Amino acid sequence: MWGWQKTNTTVEDADVVFVWNDFSMVDDIKNWQQQGKKVICFEHGWNAFFDYELNNHDFVADGYIALGKNSAKSLIKHGLNRKKVLVTGNPHFDNIKRKRFEQNQKPRILYTALHWTRDMSQFNNEKLGEIIDTFSESAKIYVKTNSKSKIDIPKGIGQWNSEINENTNLFEDIKSRLDEFDIILTPKESTFDFIALKMGKRVFRIGKAEEYRQENDPNTRNILPFEEITSNLLKKDCSIMVNLKDEISRSTNIRRILKWTKKV
Repeated sequence: MWGWQKTNTTVEDADVVFVWNDFSMVDDIKNWQQQGKKVICFEHGWNAFFDYELNNHDFVADGYIALGKNSAKSLIKHGLNRKKVLVTGNPHFDNIKRKRFEQNQKPRILYTALHWTRDMSQFNNEKLGEIIDTFSESAKIYVKTNSKSKIDIPKGIGQWNSEINENTNLFEDIKSRLDEFDIILTPKESTFDFIALKMGKRVFRIGKAEEYRQENDPNTRNILPFEEITSNLLKKDCSIMVNLKDEISRSTNIRRILKWTKKV
């Protein structure tokens, strides 16, 4: 996800341990800290660090490396000492540039199926059904899936499946494949949808939290307004409620990060 080279250093031998999350592995982190190790939590995907503020999680790690200014501000707003957060960007995002696209003669629509804390088959099937009813005559329809996004895909609907843990060329694959599509429809913005926005694709949020959340489900953050599924989306420009430059900063190198860890 970050493009860092793998090392042969074990957790036992490490002076610094990087984790993708701290509030779900509190005992391990406290044990490492008692051994004198620094534990640094990295923002494993776009929007991830807002989880602390939105869902009232405690800070456990020694420091946090954020993708952009907005997620760093959210951590500080939730009570983190500003000296404990470093905005680092992510090298995989550096080469994602906005560009112009020629629309396909018959528009191609990509639905990014929702993966959530439970099986969302019924929700995804209903959304896809609405998309098919609205666009089947005027556009080609595809579905973006992974192993966690459950959905029944009817005959005649295209599928794009990718697994983040199995694809060593994930970002390049996403960038090259996104060229094929004119509109992205998503129930809830994800790292995938954020990449599409950075490339200049039209992305529309077609889901409301109350449609898939249950009591005690985590709160999430949106940067796109809700849009009804109508044929008007074929000609509409998407609205973005944030400055994308504040979401992802230019990346820094691992040497600067390791130098910073000595101070936190």
